[in-house]
Amino acid sequence: MKSVIWDFNGTILDDVGLATRSMNGLLRRRGLPTIDKAAHRRVFRFPVSNYYRHLGFDLDREDQRDISDEFHNVYQAGIGSCSLNPGIADALKFLEEHGMDQFVLSAAEEEMVVSWVRIHGLPERFKGAYGLQDRLAATKEQRCRDLIEDFDLDPSATLFIGDTDHDVEVARAVGCLPLVVLQGHQDRFRFAGAECEIYDSFHDLVKALPVDGTAGR
Repeated sequence: MKSVIWDFNGTILDDVGLATRSMNGLLRRRGLPTIDKAAHRRVFRFPVSNYYRHLGFDLDREDQRDISDEFHNVYQAGIGSCSLNPGIADALKFLEEHGMDQFVLSAAEEEMVVSWVRIHGLPERFKGAYGLQDRLAATKEQRCRDLIEDFDLDPSATLFIGDTDHDVEVARAVGCLPLVVLQGHQDRFRFAGAECEIYDSFHDLVKALPVDGTAGR
């Protein structure tokens, strides 16, 4: 293994609480039932339009772009107060020390992704930070292909570390090895039958990575 593609929100950044609180503001304004973190982790999904629909948003009457902008107005105000997930700093350092090139790939708008990496003091850890051109969070498969092409990565020698079933889908679609750490936006049952390595924490992940950076042996 030579490189690592990281998801950001929920994987590197512990933002599940912020995302839940931000969404609850939108739900209250529409008279819809609110959720707690456990419920969010049970129902969050990609494309995010399906998540909105599951929570009761009527996308036939509301433009998803307006909903997304409303959400991010609240979310962005709290992003600086979020901490990194426990163990992520050690995992980033471990992989860097063992010669792995590291990248960020998010389904969020790219300009925001780059700012989040900077706000949390991580730009020197990553050779690139990629996101989407809008806030609709449909899929990041094409941006993953762009990243691989731009940096001439070998997908078969690349780990893809995330926290959602979409991360697994993208990794499989482009030929990377998917690893999931259950500290983010989806709980374990969402990965039933998924072809991926699953870890409860980044401490467990690092223990499973031999010195040469190859996972799962």
